[in-house]
Amino acid sequence: MKIASVFNSLTQIRDERTPEAAAVIQKQEGGECTPPSSKLASAKQTSGAQGAAPPGYLESLAKVVTSTGLATKCPGWFVVGQCKNGHRFAKELYCGRDWCPICGEDDSPAHMRRFARWVGRAQQIQSIGYLVFTLPEEVRSRYRSKARLNELTKRVTGGDKSRRIGGLLKGMGFNRGLSRWHWFGETPGKWHPHLNVIVESGHLTPGQLQSIRRAWAGILGVKVAVVNYSYTKVVPKQIHILKYVTRATFRDYTWDPSMAAELYNFRNMRAWGKWDNPAVWELKGKAELEPIAKLESGLCPICGEPLSWSRAGDIAWLKLWIAAGQAASIGAGYWELAET
Repeated sequence: MKIASVFNSLTQIRDERTPEAAAVIQKQEGGECTPPSSKLASAKQTSGAQGAAPPGYLESLAKVVTSTGLATKCPGWFVVGQCKNGHRFAKELYCGRDWCPICGEDDSPAHMRRFARWVGRAQQIQSIGYLVFTLPEEVRSRYRSKARLNELTKRVTGGDKSRRIGGLLKGMGFNRGLSRWHWFGETPGKWHPHLNVIVESGHLTPGQLQSIRRAWAGILGVKVAVVNYSYTKVVPKQIHILKYVTRATFRDYTWDPSMAAELYNFRNMRAWGKWDNPAVWELKGKAELEPIAKLESGLCPICGEPLSWSRAGDIAWLKLWIAAGQAASIGAGYWELAET
């Protein structure tokens, strides 16, 4: 079947998305740590948390039984996007779970997409300052809910005027930045949440860093809390920091099933401040990331117009188009479709 025929059939019933397809649209806004099965929903109920994740929320994305009866792993679905100028693209859908054997790998399509969503902002920063806010072991048990983690993130970064929560960094003059939690450290299975924050900054005096550490300790209600800091103007090192921060750390959901369930629909990647300045450095040798970044923003990489996406379809169709030479890889699970 030609691309146009399949695209039209998908878009004609676009408003009748399956629950799985709707879940993907929601997940793209809500973060990547979502339950893989009803086991995690049960774990959440057992832990006493309010509510439970829908069973199998993203399982049908990670494992799909096709019309041939064969099971395929991520990606099992795809969507087609088209701008008003007729440019068409296919996007493979990934569950995005840290513990998925596909999505959890470094440099996987899911990892590349997270990196691409940030790189355009990072290019507006001449000198990247990298802060890691660590929770002392004695207080980690307090921060095992989305509500507490959300509040803690806001108190560190940009704050929340509606709830009168001040932002530590914004209050110290860091007017824009990016943040993402890592859930585990070097010891697999040991709950060790730490907040990674990227800001526009260079050298900090010992007094400035000590002020940040004291403020962080005050937020946590402890005498001493660790905040590590480094900065760089070297582009390859900046790219390394971005890739490191956007990698998966919850590599096995059995490390902490109740917390995996609690993180259902948690928005982990956040930004505050204005990001409308021109780039101050280039992605030399990494030009392939530019179209991915535009696609992640919902824009056509050819003309810049917004893309309208279809409902989800079986990945088997995309594989047929690829085999027929009707789809050219852009990277990170994106494909440019041939004109019809």
